[in-house]
Amino acid sequence: MAAEHPNARRMREVAEAVARGDVPTAMRHFPDDVVWYWPAASKEERVYRGRGGLQRFFGRLMERSGGTMRPSVVDVLGSDRHVVIFLRITATRGSERIDVDVGHFAAVSGSGFGPHWFLPGDAAAWNRFFE
Repeated sequence: MAAEHPNARRMREVAEAVARGDVPTAMRHFPDDVVWYWPAASKEERVYRGRGGLQRFFGRLMERSGGTMRPSVVDVLGSDRHVVIFLRITATRGSERIDVDVGHFAAVSGSGFGPHWFLPGDAAAWNRFFE
């Protein structure tokens, strides 16, 4: 088996840090001007800008899941310019449970992972649970 590309390894480390609840460690891999896109039902929540915005995104997921949101890495593909990570994300809130596959695509820059596209396989279920 070929060695994992360094950018793939870094993205895997980000997901593992988030799974541990260690968002500060994950944030070290993002530039100050990071942009995070995802298909939220409400227009105001579709784009998060900057590290502060990304911290709000992660905080929102943890808050709305009561701290139970857990990403697990399915696969990671990386090159010098891009990273794609496939995750299975689970969370519970009361009697509700979500278990969804996510494709997460990112550009790589000298200062970290640049623009991100976070795409749940079932966006409707994701939005019902997290909004």
